Amino acid sequence: ILGKTKDDAAGECFDKVAKLLGLPYPGGPEISKLAQTGKIDAIDFPRPMLKSNDYDFSFSGLKTSALYWLRDNEFGPKTTDYRLQTTANESSEAVVRSPLAVDQHDFCASVEQAIIDVLVAKTIRAAGQYSPKTIILCGGVSANKKLRETLEAKIKNQFTTTNYLLPPTTYSMDNAAMIAVAGYYHALKKNFVDWKDIKADPNWK
Repeated sequence: ILGKTKDDAAGECFDKVAKLLGLPYPGGPEISKLAQTGKIDAIDFPRPMLKSNDYDFSFSGLKTSALYWLRDNEFGPKTTDYRLQTTANESSEAVVRSPLAVDQHDFCASVEQAIIDVLVAKTIRAAGQYSPKTIILCGGVSANKKLRETLEAKIKNQFTTTNYLLPPTTYSMDNAAMIAVAGYYHALKKNFVDWKDIKADPNWK
């Protein structure tokens, strides 16, 4: 294990920010959907632990930053028209468009990009240090299309001999399919445990 999350994982951050916006659960896909038509640099959200000298992650600060932005700001229309008098004659006016405001799409795009920047940067840095034969993107956040494409582009550009594997989106939502496959191979070897002998350990690492 090279690194792990210290508090909120990436998926939790997606879901909690989506909840702040009143979006349905799971929030990751909802944020990604809105982000497709938003500006990734509309809001300068932090990239937590991006420059730390380790491979750990922490996304609670990003979630808090998103919370404070929503507390202190309001979403506005993309363009706002207002009238400007051009001469002494009040009937002669010009339409002026104000600077672009931040809308919900921009907010989601900015949050998504912050998460992706950290995940990709740390993965590429680890690959540069350890020269793995294969990089696997997995877990719920691996369903994020932009993350999949961004990581693939970076790997192809910088590690031409490294394999890049990721599950179909259908199997990226939870671990049910993985547990079923693991159980299948144990069953082939007749490696069973009587249900009466199973003891659950909720603190298992």
